[in-house]
Amino acid sequence: MSKILNQQSFVENGQFSGGAAVTPVSGSTYTNSTAGNPALGFVAGGLYVGGIGTLVFKTADDSTLTFTNAFGFIPGIVTAVSSSSTATNIVALK
Repeated sequence: MSKILNQQSFVENGQFSGGAAVTPVSGSTYTNSTAGNPALGFVAGGLYVGGIGTLVFKTADDSTLTFTNAFGFIPGIVTAVSSSSTATNIVALK
């Protein structure tokens, strides 16, 4: 198996190419979030939760999922995180 190298010759995980801090949203911003119009600015390939709590998010197929006591890596195709979430330090993975 060969290594994946980026332009600076760093070995990288081919599954994710970065991440961004999540600002949870509510109202029409959450409701109208779709794969074509994600509230995150991109469709995330998963979330990392640094502070344990309830995590409410919307997926690309318009489902809303709720995880209680969420912590660590949460896989999924995510378009928005609800402001009703109590989890903290959430990062959307690109």
